[in-house]
Amino acid sequence: MSEHKHPDACRVGVAFIEAQVTTLHAYASLLSDWIERGAPPPDFAKARLLLARRRSNPEAHTHSEDGTPTKHPPPEDALSWRSLDTADKRIAFALIVPCTNAILAVAEYFDSHRLSASRAPEVQFLMRLRDAAVNGNTFSLAGDDYMPHAAYAGLIVDHSLDGTLLFSDGVKPGFIEFGDTVGLLRYLAKLLKSMQSVISAGDAG
Repeated sequence: MSEHKHPDACRVGVAFIEAQVTTLHAYASLLSDWIERGAPPPDFAKARLLLARRRSNPEAHTHSEDGTPTKHPPPEDALSWRSLDTADKRIAFALIVPCTNAILAVAEYFDSHRLSASRAPEVQFLMRLRDAAVNGNTFSLAGDDYMPHAAYAGLIVDHSLDGTLLFSDGVKPGFIEFGDTVGLLRYLAKLLKSMQSVISAGDAG
């Protein structure tokens, strides 16, 4: 049996997607109070507790001065929050990053196990979101090249989206919201569960 048809790929995929969904929920919970307070610029000094947990052993590396983790956080002026001058931009940035990471991670899993070849509209929807995510949060769908039907919950990715944003940047609206990402991942987990059942039933026969 080829890897992409093996029920274990579906089973592990379900666990992987559910972990992403749980993480997104946890992240949203942590952000909710910050958003209610108007999303002020974060106090990076409060991050020192976690950032200081990194360990290094310079003696073990020939080029220890290049990229060796330290016990100290990076200076605040090395971070980019100053360019996010409005609450809307800060909120958008804080929401884009975890959603993009989840989309890229799940899409990579689908690719690795050749599940992305499925013509299920929701799978193709995921892959088109992945393409936009790696293209600077922007759809690139110019031309008349054939594109499999890509849709989820009434949202459709087609050539009319060329040049538009995947997620809002705090200035321009985006195609989907944080909640759409969570909903899509939940649906894909259900889809993999159904695929696992079908494949397992076929093996039994």
